[in-house]
Amino acid sequence: MTHVPTVDLTVGEENEVTLRRFRRAFVLVMCAVLVAGLVSACSAGASKNSRTTDPTPAWATPSVSPYTTGEKSNIAYGPNAAQKMDICYPPTRSQTTGAFLLIHGGSWASGDKSDFESLCGVVARLGYVGATMNYRMFDSHATYADMLADIDLALATYTDTARQDGWPISKVALMGVSAGAYLALMYAYTRQPALPIGFVVGMSTPTDFLDPALIDSADASQYTELSNLVGVDLSKESVEARQATLESASPAYRVQKGAPPTILAHGAKDSVVPYSNALSMAARLAIAGVPYDLLTYPNSDHNLADDPDVSNRFLSLVLSYATRYLA
Repeated sequence: MTHVPTVDLTVGEENEVTLRRFRRAFVLVMCAVLVAGLVSACSAGASKNSRTTDPTPAWATPSVSPYTTGEKSNIAYGPNAAQKMDICYPPTRSQTTGAFLLIHGGSWASGDKSDFESLCGVVARLGYVGATMNYRMFDSHATYADMLADIDLALATYTDTARQDGWPISKVALMGVSAGAYLALMYAYTRQPALPIGFVVGMSTPTDFLDPALIDSADASQYTELSNLVGVDLSKESVEARQATLESASPAYRVQKGAPPTILAHGAKDSVVPYSNALSMAARLAIAGVPYDLLTYPNSDHNLADDPDVSNRFLSLVLSYATRYLA
């Protein structure tokens, strides 16, 4: 059963100012990210030129350390060339700081941390440390287990680097689109990281690989993607025999009581990841007693581009979660 969110927009003058700033800076950036990032999220051949690239917002006057405000790029968190991340710091210091880790989509075969470059800057302007990461993909013969291991390494490097630069991170929110959202949810529901996860956000997220609608609609290329992801050969005919493997690889079957609060955003007309995946995930979250919100985009396909009113509610909801769960 879908949980309908209630967002309090009158939570005091300070939050009102923050919310207005959030909407001004974030709405256009996020819509651009959703349109560009999600369209490319399921197109392994999407070129860099097809993505909308926004400039990083201007920063306040730097303080003593050159890295206490602004962006620190291409930080290696492992030996593989793909294991790189960028960090965006807020313009004002705090004793402890909430953080976001942004995970790009691209069918686990394409996409880049630069897809979230603008959003990383906006997150920082809102007072949170932001980071956007690359990870090993199918060209490195990586399975989802390898990609989750990359998030482990990235979070450790993220925490250490930010602390050395004067930003002690206290909690992190994981946020991703499509393939990246899948990794965010799987990580949040299956790992025990040293850095607490405040909440997780998934947009157009594959969550249930046993969903009949997904099984019936998937074509040969999608079964190849799924085979690469889980590390075993799969076809429509072998799904039943591989049920245990697919359950283990599905966030809907891995969520348990005590999992991080979750925001799901999904298009009712999604032709790539059926909307029933979002309903399945929401039902499992409800059974586990995990706080969640599912925002349905009634007119949108996978890119969530055709419901600007819902996008506004989504952005307000993310800020509400950040205020509540990253404190």
